[in-house]
Amino acid sequence: MHKAKILYGVCGIGMGHTYRQLPLLDNLAAEAQIVLFVYGESLAFYAKHFADNANVSVVPVSVPFYVGDKKGLDFTETARRIAADKARGVDHEAINLAAMATAQRLFGGDGKPDLVVSDYCPVSAQYAYAHGAPLVTIDQQSKYLAGDYTEELGGTTCLDEVARLRLFFPQADARIACSFFDVEKNPHARENVLIVPPVIKPAIVDLKKRRRKTAQTNSVLVYISSQRDFVQPIEEVLQVLAKAPEFRFTVFVKELPESLALSAPAIAPNVKLRRHGDPRFLDHLAECKAIVSTGGHSLVSEVMYLGIPAYLIPLAVYEQQVNSHVVGRNGFGVCAETLNVAELRCFLANLDGYAENIRKDRKVLVRGSAERRILNLLKRRFLAG
Repeated sequence: MHKAKILYGVCGIGMGHTYRQLPLLDNLAAEAQIVLFVYGESLAFYAKHFADNANVSVVPVSVPFYVGDKKGLDFTETARRIAADKARGVDHEAINLAAMATAQRLFGGDGKPDLVVSDYCPVSAQYAYAHGAPLVTIDQQSKYLAGDYTEELGGTTCLDEVARLRLFFPQADARIACSFFDVEKNPHARENVLIVPPVIKPAIVDLKKRRRKTAQTNSVLVYISSQRDFVQPIEEVLQVLAKAPEFRFTVFVKELPESLALSAPAIAPNVKLRRHGDPRFLDHLAECKAIVSTGGHSLVSEVMYLGIPAYLIPLAVYEQQVNSHVVGRNGFGVCAETLNVAELRCFLANLDGYAENIRKDRKVLVRGSAERRILNLLKRRFLAG
């Protein structure tokens, strides 16, 4: 029986892309040969996760950041950064060509895979183009190709995201965009994009049943994204949280500030600090009454799936701005520029109303998980032979 050959590329900026693709990869890896192009945080995660799986080969690639602004891409600054990378010994092109050579060797023959899947990884798309292999993109940004997103939010637009998508993936046999909210199709869109619900990892699906028994009224989870610098110092965040002593806050951060690590008394009794990756994260998500977070797609999708009100402070990234404004404008929580005492108190006083809005909504939120739908599409359309 022919074992399907799949090249799969996953973006390594933050962990959202990593976790979104994990259920799909786990399923496909049970019966297909997979060469996984990854970088950044995805590389370390998947190297460990698939260490004992002979069907999966984890291959590092290197994707420079293409700088953008509200007008589109800044090619001058991008070129400067790539040159600076090369000067310090990071040759993106050499690394990626070596990855492609490795993929060709692993696949054997002419090196052509049966399918290439990319979550915002342009190197995997380039391999598909070079070999004439079918390419499927699965991400959240492609909804900007299909929907009407002309509004400027928080000083950002989607023009740089659209430019990246068209630069990285000028052609695709299928474009799939995951979205926790409904996307109004733009009739003038050039690209055909299939909008599906988010891919919700199994641990979160299981958590929904658990929450019915364990959710508490005074527990709040605070998550500060690792993607970029937060809009305010963590010390200031803790001072704001201390002003709501009737609630217990568990704060997850990428790095514990040295000043706080050395001076525990500076942390209020109602606040605990945890690092990203702490295994207790799911326990806190299971019991919390609300979350305070940046506006990343994966976590916001999960909390809307779980019915948890959210106080969102979006980073200066259009995706985060859109996610947060959808939550704020539809009464599923709050969209704020910073974490401040007045807005936090108002948010905490109205948690039952936000939760009810999430539960009753039938127009905005896209319910369920797209895992099975995406897998069926890939297997039926591209892997059936």
